[in-house]
Amino acid sequence: MTDAPCPQTMDHDILLETIVAITEQRDQHSLELSLFASLREMLQPVCGFFLDLPVNAAARTVLPSRGEDMALPGSVITLAREMSEYDFRQVEAPDLVYMLAVMETAKDGGRRVLVVGMPSWTDVSERLLVGMVRVYQNFMKLMSDSEKDTLTGLHNRRKLESHLVSRLTARLHDRREDDHEGAGKGEYLAVLDLDKFKRINDTYGHLIGDEVLLTFANILRASLRDNDRSFRYGGEEFIVVLKDVSAEQAAMVLERLRGNVESHRFPQVGQVTVSIGYTMIDRQDLPTRIIEEADKALYYAKEHGRNQVRDFRALRGEGAVEDTQHDGSIELF
Repeated sequence: MTDAPCPQTMDHDILLETIVAITEQRDQHSLELSLFASLREMLQPVCGFFLDLPVNAAARTVLPSRGEDMALPGSVITLAREMSEYDFRQVEAPDLVYMLAVMETAKDGGRRVLVVGMPSWTDVSERLLVGMVRVYQNFMKLMSDSEKDTLTGLHNRRKLESHLVSRLTARLHDRREDDHEGAGKGEYLAVLDLDKFKRINDTYGHLIGDEVLLTFANILRASLRDNDRSFRYGGEEFIVVLKDVSAEQAAMVLERLRGNVESHRFPQVGQVTVSIGYTMIDRQDLPTRIIEEADKALYYAKEHGRNQVRDFRALRGEGAVEDTQHDGSIELF
């Protein structure tokens, strides 16, 4: 480590290269890896990792850059749980001084904290850390904004694509993406379509139509669980991914959503209903196949009275819909 650049005399080209490397990334995991590579080159820390702090589970360290086997002092975890978003703190331990930065906070109060341990910190090294973290946070916000629908605030189709690829890759390799995924439960994708939405636009105008979409998105958020995901797929069509549910639970969640929409009084419009088709996500599925199955169930619901929830696999078992057919070629979207 003697040939590592000293923070006080670091070449400006090195600093620029690290910023360029971070802003070249297009997903959170790659961005995290790039941040750690940059910090390692600039600061040569003894250890560095993200500390995940779920509300109802033990703290865990992920993505260590150095010192994987080091025991983290309890004082670091205690302080990390007390910090607010975008906060920076320093903790002195017997052998190291730790800098902590809150990178993310979840709706339920959980958080993800960057922890970097050094024998000591100078004003320059602290400023470098704070600066690189700010670059990371700003770029994360830009990526997040680019994956959101501007009207409803839900995730957009681009985010759906990356989410499905990530989930299917994890399933294919028998990986769980988090510690809360229950054994013996599945994952379901549902396509939702507001009934007779064109009539709403034609009768009341597009501004009222947008209000209906925005209100529906709020009902969607309130009706789903924290670990479910919702997306605006296009126009009046939405997609929901339900995680860690049985077949009965998936049907119950979607039926509750349908009922919440039906019972809501939309300003100026009155009653609006939604049709829903859904299917289970299998390990060998492709995103196109999953969406096609849910879409067939949605079409069946539309053709048989609207304002209902239909399961593709149940319909297929009854012979009401045909199985999806593919030629073996791989096409994600």
